[in-house]
Amino acid sequence: MKSITYKLFPFLISLLFLFPILKESLSSFFIILLCVNTLLYSVVSKNFKSFNVKILFFTIPFWIILIRSMLSGLLLDNITPLRHALFFLICPIFFSLIPSEFFSFKKINLYLSILKNTCLAIACVYVISFFITVPQWKYSIVFQNVSVFREYIYNDFKLFVIHPTYYTTILILCIAHSFDLVLNKRKFLQLIYIFSFIVISFLLLTRLNIVLEVLVLVTMLLINNKASLKQKIGFTFSIFALIASLAFFTPGIKARFVELINSFNVKPENLAYDSTNVRQAVYTCGWEVSKEHLLFGVGFDQLQGELNKCYQSVYRSSFYTDTDYLTHNYYTYILASSGFIGLILFLIYIGFIVRIAFSSRIFLFKVFIAQAIIICFFEDFMYRHYGGLYFNLLLMLFIQHHENNKSIAKQEL
Repeated sequence: MKSITYKLFPFLISLLFLFPILKESLSSFFIILLCVNTLLYSVVSKNFKSFNVKILFFTIPFWIILIRSMLSGLLLDNITPLRHALFFLICPIFFSLIPSEFFSFKKINLYLSILKNTCLAIACVYVISFFITVPQWKYSIVFQNVSVFREYIYNDFKLFVIHPTYYTTILILCIAHSFDLVLNKRKFLQLIYIFSFIVISFLLLTRLNIVLEVLVLVTMLLINNKASLKQKIGFTFSIFALIASLAFFTPGIKARFVELINSFNVKPENLAYDSTNVRQAVYTCGWEVSKEHLLFGVGFDQLQGELNKCYQSVYRSSFYTDTDYLTHNYYTYILASSGFIGLILFLIYIGFIVRIAFSSRIFLFKVFIAQAIIICFFEDFMYRHYGGLYFNLLLMLFIQHHENNKSIAKQEL
């Protein structure tokens, strides 16, 4: 039994990195399988690791949501917020019990390669499905600052459940991993991933993630010591040539960025609204709800209802009737739901992992944490299934590798 459970670890961990193509129920099932296998291995091997108190720090968001939900007395009425927060409890505890050899640098590269290939497959299916389904004469149409491709993937494409915005967020780390292999290992075939992921991000018109992808590439290029000045100039020129070409040829990309300027200070009115002013309305109501319940928050189970009341009272528009808009900012989500106390605890949690990330030798760990911190200003990232799973899965992967390196360094002293 010990041998079987041990050999299952790389298979089960690898399965988790297929999560972008999996339904929520299936990825949750794979998490459960990994947890069961971890418990069985620990029991039969009689090799429970000594409990590290630091693991509790990685579970802080779960306890914030659990305790505040219990205080509201409505925990069983709406368990969705707590269910979404379970990754903050399960991943730290069970990953800390998995043998350290499954978090070696070689294994991390394997897991990230699986994730990249999964994301590449999604991009290919997106494009092929679009060309098969949508008539050719519609390809260049842009309506209300939205291209036909974006409209098709966001609203008509049903094969993959993951939201395209969360999908392109994952691509940032995938691009960083591939570019690291290009710069440091001279694996130039990795440029296929970079090119494909940037193109699909443009086609989906995901403004923030496009900007972050470019920033990551340029930053990695500038700080790299192995690339010569000539290579840095060549790569920089290639990056901006690609971006300029995509900006010129991609339907709707210019309109999406112009929309930021034109709609930023315009309130949604009746049916006259777009993604920019709806987002502004969401931010405004998120802050209004937070101010009214500043100390302890309104409660995670009550937040959506309070936001909807704000939308109805402040805006003469129907933008919120067909879609439940949460805060589009995870920090506001914590503040509005659990108050100033909850936000302080969450920021302590963030500070704790930032300190670990920037003491790590793994540059990708730093990219991952910086990306997560930024994206949480614009999305309810860790509240959503795919965001929460991605964050906790990658976080514990990097944390366990970092802890293993520290243990090895201590043994060598």
